[in-house]
Amino acid sequence: MEEVILLYEHELRRFLTKHLRNSADIDDCLQETFLKIWTSAQRHELRDDIRGYVFTVALNVIRDKRRRDQARRRDLHTEMSDSIESVRTVGVEDQLYWTEALRLMESELQALRPSTRNIFLKYHLEHKTYADIANELGISVRTVEREIARAMQHMTAVLGNSLFVNDR
Repeated sequence: MEEVILLYEHELRRFLTKHLRNSADIDDCLQETFLKIWTSAQRHELRDDIRGYVFTVALNVIRDKRRRDQARRRDLHTEMSDSIESVRTVGVEDQLYWTEALRLMESELQALRPSTRNIFLKYHLEHKTYADIANELGISVRTVEREIARAMQHMTAVLGNSLFVNDR
């Protein structure tokens, strides 16, 4: 297996660079590709055309990543820590506004089903990936995606943009 990695790593990295912008995504997809190939090798399922197989697996990994990102609507997410840092630099009045907004958010989290709330908090506060949450809870990644979407839909429906726009 090490021979496959050494033989195709550079070429595969260039291939991934053509399809992905973020270097962390490239590294993740490279690792996931080699993990899938290693798993196939352990099961004695490798094809004779190893080069074609490597790039087919890589293309499927890219497609899966894009589907996950689209389901998560990754480009629309804002890290909570970014908002917290801005709270530290604002005046007392703004601090009161954000304190109230966080209180409302905590209150609405309690309105979620316990399983949905648990998944939401693991993702947003513990910064776990969908795959890590799925593995930890023994559920599918798709279920995690649906629960996060359900929580976000609830929070947006109830709170609207009040947590993100200070329109007082």
